Amino acid sequence: MSDTLSTRPCVTLAVDKGVALITMDRPKAMNAFDRTQRERFQSALLSADADADVRAIVITGAGKAFCAGQDQHESAAMDAAGSAARIDSYMALYEVFRALAKPVVARINGVAAGAGLQIALMSDLRIASTQARFGMTEFKVGSAAIFGSALLHSIIGEAAMKRLVLLAEIVPAAESLALGMVHEVVDDARLDARVAEICAQMSQWSPTSVAITKSWWKEMGDEMFAKAAAAARRGHAINFASGAYSLGARKFTERKQGNAGAM
Repeated sequence: MSDTLSTRPCVTLAVDKGVALITMDRPKAMNAFDRTQRERFQSALLSADADADVRAIVITGAGKAFCAGQDQHESAAMDAAGSAARIDSYMALYEVFRALAKPVVARINGVAAGAGLQIALMSDLRIASTQARFGMTEFKVGSAAIFGSALLHSIIGEAAMKRLVLLAEIVPAAESLALGMVHEVVDDARLDARVAEICAQMSQWSPTSVAITKSWWKEMGDEMFAKAAAAARRGHAINFASGAYSLGARKFTERKQGNAGAM
């Protein structure tokens, strides 16, 4: 069941010893993105990046999931204007994410699917628990896999990307490591300690050096991002007009009996 209207903050930001921890906090919805969570997640990223005391940013999810993607309750109720606005909001979030000057570590504690996997893939380092699972599952809800395909292609290659997208597979942590989708897999009990070790090491580096390097990484990917963003706006508009996405989202929410699911 979606907990958008509950008293939970949906995104939290905590800073300790130079590390900003951003937590997607809608565990009943498996931390799936709705409009409020997208907006607050973006604000948290900007706040962490602007804090001169922060040397590294960690993103994670509350409960048993990292982020299950797009909240399909939102999708099922969306009209054409809302669909277009949502694509624009995702692209704005991704632009912010790509422009961060601080190194970003994805602490992947559970399922990362759809838009949640995209957030993980845009992070600089991906450290996964043995309990983590990954998927680009858009076809399960009648959506098109555009931006996610672009990210996967650049990280794991064309063949592996096509298999994940076409079969809408949920891949366990060990297989994700073999594919190169994550950098490390550690026992769940050691996840926090390993992430802390990594952040402590990165905190030794010159913030200016890191920022310059990250700016160059962004520039290297600017052409791909622009093409993927244009394709996403065009493709999702066509897909929404066809009725496939709304129908797929409604069927998904009916199957899950009120649980938000992966994009």
